[in-house]
Amino acid sequence: LAAVLVAFSPQFLFLSASINNDNLVTACCTAGLWLCLHLLQRRDPHAPPQMAAPTVSHLLLLGLLAGAAALSKLSGLLLCGLVALTLIYIGWQRRTTWSSVLWHVGRWGLVSGGVALLVAGWWFVRNWWLFGDPLALTAMFDILPRRPEPPTWAELQARAQGVWRSYWAVFGWFNVVAAEWFYHIYTALSLVGLAGFLLARPLNWLRTAHRQVSITRQRLPAIMLLLIWIGVTLLSLWQWAQMRYPQGRLLFPATGAFAIVLAVGLVSWLPRRRQGWTIGGLAALLWALAVLAPLRWIAPVYAPTPLAAASAIATPVDVAFGGQLGLVGYELGADELHPGDALPLTLFWQADAAPARDYSIFVHLTDENDILQAQRDSFPDKGNRPTSQWPLHALIVDPHLITVPQTAPAPARLRLDVGVYDYASGARLPVGDADYWTLGYLSLQPPPGDGVFPNSLFVNFDEQIALVGFEFDRRSMQPGETLTLTLWWEALAAPPVDYKVFTHLVLPPEATWAQMDSDPQRGAAKTSTWQPGQQIEDTYELTLPANAPAGVYFVEIGLYDPDTNDRLTVNFSDKGVVLGQVRVE
Repeated sequence: LAAVLVAFSPQFLFLSASINNDNLVTACCTAGLWLCLHLLQRRDPHAPPQMAAPTVSHLLLLGLLAGAAALSKLSGLLLCGLVALTLIYIGWQRRTTWSSVLWHVGRWGLVSGGVALLVAGWWFVRNWWLFGDPLALTAMFDILPRRPEPPTWAELQARAQGVWRSYWAVFGWFNVVAAEWFYHIYTALSLVGLAGFLLARPLNWLRTAHRQVSITRQRLPAIMLLLIWIGVTLLSLWQWAQMRYPQGRLLFPATGAFAIVLAVGLVSWLPRRRQGWTIGGLAALLWALAVLAPLRWIAPVYAPTPLAAASAIATPVDVAFGGQLGLVGYELGADELHPGDALPLTLFWQADAAPARDYSIFVHLTDENDILQAQRDSFPDKGNRPTSQWPLHALIVDPHLITVPQTAPAPARLRLDVGVYDYASGARLPVGDADYWTLGYLSLQPPPGDGVFPNSLFVNFDEQIALVGFEFDRRSMQPGETLTLTLWWEALAAPPVDYKVFTHLVLPPEATWAQMDSDPQRGAAKTSTWQPGQQIEDTYELTLPANAPAGVYFVEIGLYDPDTNDRLTVNFSDKGVVLGQVRVE
């Protein structure tokens, strides 16, 4: 039953069918746990009450598994502790003198630890050499910033449901979920199994304790090790939740232990004569759920959009791209947008000739200054309809969703362009004398009810300060000219520090050509004086040098502590926020 609980877990099946570092750490930890439990069950044939000493093969395998687990994922380091605990207990149980304990455990640890170091030690030395951190957490948090502060108890409770569900069945990247009843089944089985392990199993043992005292004593160390492994894994997840968002897959190194506990608990409620039928019934149920999940919830999300009939085209057009692909129509979901909106667009394609390769589609929303405000690049039908496999003259349906950034300046007139290109080379298919086709124009308007500030928005800086509006005095400029940027701030709390504002004009990828750092209002409105709800207008001037190259520059702003240079985070990132772009000609 324990094997069934793992093998027929929809999430385990989904994850183990993909390429990731969870699979190897799960396999190594499970194998390592099994080997530790096996060693705790072995008895010395020459002194039966004593545990048998681990053989050299056992020690080498333990070291190999611990090293591979640590090399796969940092959580695999926990297996090293489990191995050490097992060897220490065996040495203690076989003790004649304390010096003998130290001698045996030291020898065993030298073999297993030496193998683990050979397998994984170089990786941690490399990390220390490159990053000054053997665990490389600092490098990881540079890419995926840690939470600015530990979560509250209410947040942890809310996250716990996500962890629980994603342990059983949350697919994609947390975007494909099952029905509520599906989770209720696994919750019910888990509660019954846990209650059985904590209540029914001890009661059964008390009724038969006089007949199996020796068996219980022999199994107790293994049971305790099993529970310790579960507890350590849960504590590890708790620690990770203080820094990042936890997911159920992070519990998979202990999934074998969880399954054993649940299986023992489930059968503990039943008399032995009925356990076989119950296990068979549960196995059938879990198998059915595992088969249902991909058919009912995963496959429909990733299924190709059915081919269409000509009558489905809302707006017919006749545009040839490079003599290979023909755009024969489209359907637009809106003709007026607001910052933060998503524009639904469906394109209808036909293959006029056998396409030479798998082309990509781009959809651009560009403003009057020829600045790209939003875009969507993808293979046709989200990759389900590669162009090399299009039937000639079949009507291909290609849905897109183009999201306008919350910081897009409004009002504006946006041009909607569509094009086809080779992803490998970037070369576009020609459309007459151009390399794209304009479907039409849309109006970008300020958010409904807006009017307090230009380009009204809400950007939260670490729960202390919010940016609620901004304005550029121009959208295009020449080298040597000055961009005037006005910001509107609102205090969400009383800031404890006099934060400085940084404003940058950045030419991608990371060349800063103009910047101005200052206290708000040139020091007349220091943030430590702000009160919750107070709003401040703040102006900055960014002057480009005369030798600034032409291009589209990003306007990037943020706040930082001048004493430490630590930036206030936005959505757990300390990179600041890009308000928009200006063209330099």
